[in-house]
Amino acid sequence: MTYTPPGPGPVGGTGGDTGRDAGRGAGQEPSVRDAAPGCSPGQVAQAAPGRQDPASRDLPQGPQGEGPLLGLRSAIILMLGILVATAAGVLTYSAQQDPATAALAAGGAFAGGVLFFQKIIAG
Repeated sequence: MTYTPPGPGPVGGTGGDTGRDAGRGAGQEPSVRDAAPGCSPGQVAQAAPGRQDPASRDLPQGPQGEGPLLGLRSAIILMLGILVATAAGVLTYSAQQDPATAALAAGGAFAGGVLFFQKIIAG
């Protein structure tokens, strides 16, 4: 049994309402017997896990439903900064065999890379 939310039906219907919705007018709440299995009266059935309401797909939800933690532009800039820092750290370590120097070079490259990519990526 599937749950159909209340609302106007399809335009140009067959004209014969013979189903369980025949006595219900447009905009009325579903009765207790029309509720989805496992739902108490007054509860609205949730969509299947693979199916979401089209309106809920507009914004990705964070842990508490307030939106994404980072925007796409910020995430790309930080990712590129990490890639530049990793490359600089690896190259510095392979040349000097000193982890402290490689870490300092990676930190400077990260800061410079983030500033550079922030300037060139349109926002």
